[in-house]
Amino acid sequence: MRELAIVKELKGDVVLLEKARTEACSTCGSRSSCSVSSSDKKITIRALHNGVEVNPGDTVEIEMNDMSATKVSMIVYGIPLAVFLVTLIVMNMVLKSEGLALVVAFASIAVVYTLIALYDRKNREKLMPKIVRKVELPDGFIVR
Repeated sequence: MRELAIVKELKGDVVLLEKARTEACSTCGSRSSCSVSSSDKKITIRALHNGVEVNPGDTVEIEMNDMSATKVSMIVYGIPLAVFLVTLIVMNMVLKSEGLALVVAFASIAVVYTLIALYDRKNREKLMPKIVRKVELPDGFIVR
């Protein structure tokens, strides 16, 4: 999905962009790169510079990843919950101790979130929005 945004700040390879919040924001896979609250009319998006020369105030076209909110939720919540439950059940049967099984299950969540963090760090550039090009808008045109 491609949208227009305004450059607010440059931070190395990351550019902070601002744009009007749309209804599509609620199901966007890039919500984790945004600072969105239900009362805000504008959102701030972290995007990759992608070699396009921009300055604060410029209007740019960005390309958002098509990862769905469902997929992100499954990675962040579903997988750790499933690992926790399976570990708890299996360890309870093997160790015959609910307390020890619970400790091992919580430790398994820590391992899963560590693996998710490593995945995120390795694939962050693929998942973040990217600046495609700088856009020159006609006078009086407002980005919404």
